[in-house]
Amino acid sequence: MKNEQAPPVQFQFIDSVKKLMLNWAQENDIKLHDIDYVVPFVQTDKSLAVWLFYDTDNTMNFFKNNGTTETVKLKYLQLLAELNYPADYLNEVSFFIDSNENIKTHFRGSNFYRLR
Repeated sequence: MKNEQAPPVQFQFIDSVKKLMLNWAQENDIKLHDIDYVVPFVQTDKSLAVWLFYDTDNTMNFFKNNGTTETVKLKYLQLLAELNYPADYLNEVSFFIDSNENIKTHFRGSNFYRLR
């Protein structure tokens, strides 16, 4: 019999929070194109890397400079907390910001190539 481990805790939350976050962004006229993740496959690693992709480089830079990106990050963490994401895991969430335009231009349109 195989000794199978449960998937990392982070996987229980990322789909739900992504849907909520994209809906919130649309309602608030924030051009958030996509959200992607890197989750470690080690049970003791509580980290979660969140990649926020705006539609264009101009939008990304504008939102970085006017504080919108910080608002987006805080909202993301708030939604995780509301979904009962473990408190000790919240401190391990990190964010990376990019644009769909950059993915198309430099990574053959593939988030996979960007995240490697």
